[in-house]
Amino acid sequence: MISSRVIKLNNCILKADKSALFSNFRGFSTEKDSSSSSGLAKRFVVTAEVAISKIFPAGFGWQYGSVVAADYGYAAADLGFAAFTGIGDCIGVAVGHTIYYTLKRIITGNSKIDLTTEAHIGIYLGSAAFFSGFAWQPIVNALQSTNTPFLNVALGTWGVCGLAFFTGLRLFRIIYSPVLRIEANNSKNLVNDATLSLSIGGASGAFVGTDIVYQNGVGNEILGPLVGVLPTDSVLIGCTKAGSATAIGFTGAQIFQNVTWPSNKNW
Repeated sequence: MISSRVIKLNNCILKADKSALFSNFRGFSTEKDSSSSSGLAKRFVVTAEVAISKIFPAGFGWQYGSVVAADYGYAAADLGFAAFTGIGDCIGVAVGHTIYYTLKRIITGNSKIDLTTEAHIGIYLGSAAFFSGFAWQPIVNALQSTNTPFLNVALGTWGVCGLAFFTGLRLFRIIYSPVLRIEANNSKNLVNDATLSLSIGGASGAFVGTDIVYQNGVGNEILGPLVGVLPTDSVLIGCTKAGSATAIGFTGAQIFQNVTWPSNKNW
């Protein structure tokens, strides 16, 4: 999922010579925030937008990908399963981002929202989300095979999937910057990508909470009752719970950054 992951972008995604367009990149705003209450409030608004437009769709898409994988006969330990879930995560982020900003432009009439730019951002973030989505099930399988407590599984998944997403962000800047409105790698967006990946890792870690079978739910007493996917759940309900898990994890991790990171130091 993004691990149900999540996803959101960085202040610096457009090429430097296209920085004016980048100001519409919601999740990575070029507007300077501040340590004032208004600056903090803006951080929370951006966090909510990212959770709705990318992180929830990421988890939803991952879960649906798992359903498709099962229909094709893949088990959770198969490489094909990881591929299908990674693709579901990727599509969820890319489509969710693009649809959100298309609707936002229509509803608000804000002509500064450049839909070509937003589509490029969606592709970029979705591509990175494939990495974290692909990695989620294998790392969970590996950690659970050791019979380690739930919290350790969640934290380990947070770290590995966050790193996978970060790797995707850096790699796809190299691939996309020559052809899309995506900023090439530099020292500033290195920090932005890293802090974003911390929150995406949080989404992936919380996604572990959808598994209420592991150790009979011991250690999963908080997330399990909220987002635990039951065998009797419909596909829609299961996907909704998965998206909610990633949104909860991302939001929790990002709130911590919102209140602790200095102004202009967070994506």
